[in-house]
Amino acid sequence: MADWAGMPHDLLVLIANRVKVIEDFIAFNCVCNSWRTASTKDNFDVLSAQLPLLMLPDDHENNYYREFYSLSKGKVSRKLYLPEAKGRECFPSHQVGWLLTQSFDGENVNLLNPFSRTQIRLPNQFALIDEDEELIEQEEYNYIRNAILSANPSFTSDYVLVIAYNTDVNHLAFWRPGDINWNKFRIGHRVGGVSDMIYFKGQFYLVTWSGALGIIDFQGPNSVPESNVIYLNDDKKLFRQHSTQFYLVDVNDALLLVARFGRRRSNASRALETVKFELYELDVVKGNMKELNNLGDSTIFVGCNGATSIDSTKFTGVIKPNHIYFTDDWFDQNYHLECGGGKDMGCYNLEDGNIESFYPELSLSHICPPTWVIPSL
Repeated sequence: MADWAGMPHDLLVLIANRVKVIEDFIAFNCVCNSWRTASTKDNFDVLSAQLPLLMLPDDHENNYYREFYSLSKGKVSRKLYLPEAKGRECFPSHQVGWLLTQSFDGENVNLLNPFSRTQIRLPNQFALIDEDEELIEQEEYNYIRNAILSANPSFTSDYVLVIAYNTDVNHLAFWRPGDINWNKFRIGHRVGGVSDMIYFKGQFYLVTWSGALGIIDFQGPNSVPESNVIYLNDDKKLFRQHSTQFYLVDVNDALLLVARFGRRRSNASRALETVKFELYELDVVKGNMKELNNLGDSTIFVGCNGATSIDSTKFTGVIKPNHIYFTDDWFDQNYHLECGGGKDMGCYNLEDGNIESFYPELSLSHICPPTWVIPSL
């Protein structure tokens, strides 16, 4: 029998360097001690494209674990011990693969890398309450709803975390490593609540429910944010329609707005189902919106806390080009459902509007329905 554990270290390093998929790299790392020493972060190409994994809700039998469904394997490919995510809402920062986790009581807010279990403690939600506000009235009002990182904390301490909370209005805050508390700020006046945020070409961008596009710039490591607001030229009145969600996504260095439209499943239910998507390329100077009908080889993933795009040619036969893979993101409606959210998932064809299933099971949760996570070391 071959002694796989006794393979030369240099050969193991050479093999590790050729593994481009993080979930395979993690599996390589778990074989034995000699393989683990060969599969360090330095031996992985962090710039290689990664396919999002679908993070499923708590395992009800043992909710210290989280399962991750792989589109490439067509099954649950990872089951990770994650007590740090137990009973927590999880907001993926789609571009870097970390999660912001928060407990319902507001006491615990953290950044978490689910694949390394590295955790960074953040100020709690009570720090977001103004001195003249009553805690009892605000304990649900201040929940964080969006969280975006400027860089991957696995590789640098020079990053900024921006959050939107109490998203019916314009409440924003940022945090840097070393900060004791949240640094609250606002942009513009009467711009409405935040629908989505993204870090794009060195700046934070946000879109509000009223159609304002906010641009936030941090010039230096200790700077306060400079901001600008432009109002999108909404000729189709997208931002006046009910049952819509808006996302910002970087596709081939262009900033796109993704509009998601839903309808009630039945007159007796508050549950929504997605019926179509529309795409618009944004002019961040003039506020113009150019409608797009084709993504080419690109594929978009949308869900809780935002969207990301991938070149489908790097995953031929696994994901479909010119499609949008979506998870259930109707938070306000799902909160009132008996079993929570998770039903509204599918793969939307931009060419003909058809919706297909990509996940064969049904995973429901009030706290954290299935959502996309980019694997990260």
